[in-house]
Amino acid sequence: MFGPGGVLFLLSHEMLLTWRNFRASGKGRHVRRAVFYTFLTAALGFGGYWAARFLSEITPEPNVMTLGIIGGALTILFSLMLSQALMLITESLYQRGDLDLLLASPVPLWRVVLVRMSAIAINVGLFYLILVVAVCVWLPFFGGWAWIGFAPAVLLLTLFATAIALVLARILFAVIGPKNTRVVAQILGSLIGAAFFIASQVPRFSENESRARAMQDIFNAIVPVVGNPASPLSLPARAAFGLNADLAIWAAIAVIAFLLAVWWYAAGFSRDAAAIAGLGQRRKINTRAARAMRSGVRATLVSKEWRLLRRDPLLLSQILLPLLYFAPLMAVFGSQISDGEVSRFSSAGIASAFVLIVTSFAASLAWLTVSAEDAPDLIVSAPVSRDEVDYAKAFAAAAPSALLLSLPVIGVAVFIAPMAGFWLALGGAAAIISTCLIAIWHQTPGNRKEFRRRTRGSLLLNFGRSFVAFGWIGATFAAVSGWPLLGIIPAIIALGAMLALHESRPKEPQPD
Repeated sequence: MFGPGGVLFLLSHEMLLTWRNFRASGKGRHVRRAVFYTFLTAALGFGGYWAARFLSEITPEPNVMTLGIIGGALTILFSLMLSQALMLITESLYQRGDLDLLLASPVPLWRVVLVRMSAIAINVGLFYLILVVAVCVWLPFFGGWAWIGFAPAVLLLTLFATAIALVLARILFAVIGPKNTRVVAQILGSLIGAAFFIASQVPRFSENESRARAMQDIFNAIVPVVGNPASPLSLPARAAFGLNADLAIWAAIAVIAFLLAVWWYAAGFSRDAAAIAGLGQRRKINTRAARAMRSGVRATLVSKEWRLLRRDPLLLSQILLPLLYFAPLMAVFGSQISDGEVSRFSSAGIASAFVLIVTSFAASLAWLTVSAEDAPDLIVSAPVSRDEVDYAKAFAAAAPSALLLSLPVIGVAVFIAPMAGFWLALGGAAAIISTCLIAIWHQTPGNRKEFRRRTRGSLLLNFGRSFVAFGWIGATFAAVSGWPLLGIIPAIIALGAMLALHESRPKEPQPD
C-alpha cells in the first residue's frame, strides 16, 4: 500500500500534482501569496473562534425546523460538490493526457481509478472542510461537542457527491459517447451548480406583495421533506447532529456508494479511455488547393479566430455559460416592462448590468484571441506587423461582444426610451473597446486549456481592469438615470485608468 504502485503512494502523487498546478499559477509571487494565505488563515481562525463560541452556547435540538434548515444547507453543498466533481472527472479524462500510460501500466486498473477518484473527492471537499474545521477546531475549548459531527458529515457528503458524479459520467459515456460527453458533462456540471442560484431568483418574478408568500411556500415545502426525522433524505442532517447511529449509517452509505461507483466506473474505464485516446486521430483530408487570402490579412485572422472557437464547443460553452447567471435579470426586465413598473433607476440598473455582461464576455474572448495563441512562433515569423495582428485579434473578440450588446440596446430603446438605448450603446461600446485594448497592452500568454485560470495575474492589473469596467458601468448608470453630465465623472476616471494601464504596458525590446 505504501510502496511504489500502492494506493497511498499513488494518492500522494496525485495530490503532489495538484499542489504543483496550484503553485504554478503563482510563480514569481511567493511573498504576496504567503501574505495572502497568512491573512486568510488568520481570518478563518478569527471567524471560526467566534462562530464556535456562539454555537457552544446553543444546544442543538434536532426538530423538524432545525433538521430542515441543516438539510437544506447540505443539499446546496451537495449540488455544488456534484457540479465540481463532474467537471473534475471530465477534465481528468480529457486533459491530463496520461490515458495511454495508464492503460499500459502494470498497476491494476481499479487501483488507478480508485486513487484518481479519491483525489477528486479530496479536491472537491477540501474548501468546505477547511471552513468546517475552522469552526470545529475551537469547539472543544467551549464545550461544543454536540456540533463536532458536522465535520465528518460534510466529508461523507463529498464521497457521496463524487459517487453520484461517477455514475452520471458513466451513463453519459454509454448514452452519448466519449466525444459528446466532454461538452455535455461540463455544461451539466455548470447547470447543476447554477440551479440553486437561478431557483432562488424565481420569487423575484412575482409581485412584491406575493414575493414573501412565495418564499414562505417554498420553505414550507422543503422543510418537511429534508427535516422529517423518519425520511431517508434527512439522514445527512441527522448524522451531523450525531443522533443515535445515524452518523455510522451515513458513513456506511457514503463509503459503500463511493466504492461501488468506482468499481462500476472502472469496469468500463479501459473501453472509455481507449475511445477518448483515439479522439482527434482522424484527420479530414482536404484535397482542395489552398485558397488565396483574398479578403486581406485582418479578415483572415478574424476568420481564423472565429473558426477556432467553433471547433472547440467545450471552450465555447465555458464562455457562454456564465451568461446563464444573468438569465434572472432578463426575466426581471421583461416582467417590469409588462407591468409598466420600469422607473429611471431600475432601467439604469438594468442597463448597467448589461454593460457588466458584455464586458465580462469581451474579456473572455479577448484573452482567447490575443493571449491564448496556439502558434505564437508562426504568428511572430509572419510578414505582418505585430500591431496589425493584435488589432485583428481584438476585433475578433469585440465583434461578437457588440452583437451581444445590440440585443439589450434594441430592447431598452424600444421599451424604455430611445436615449436610454443610446447611452447603453455608448457605455457598452466604450467598455468593450477598453477591455480589448487592455488585452492588447497587457497580454498574459497561456494555453486555451487554462481558460479558467486566465485571471490569475498581477493584482494591480486585475484591479485596473475592474476600475475601468466599473467606471463605464457607473457612467452608463448616471446617463440612463437622466444625469448624463454626472456620468462624465466616472467616464473620466475610466479614461484615466486606461491611460495608466497604457503607460504601464511592457515595453518591447528595441532592435540593436
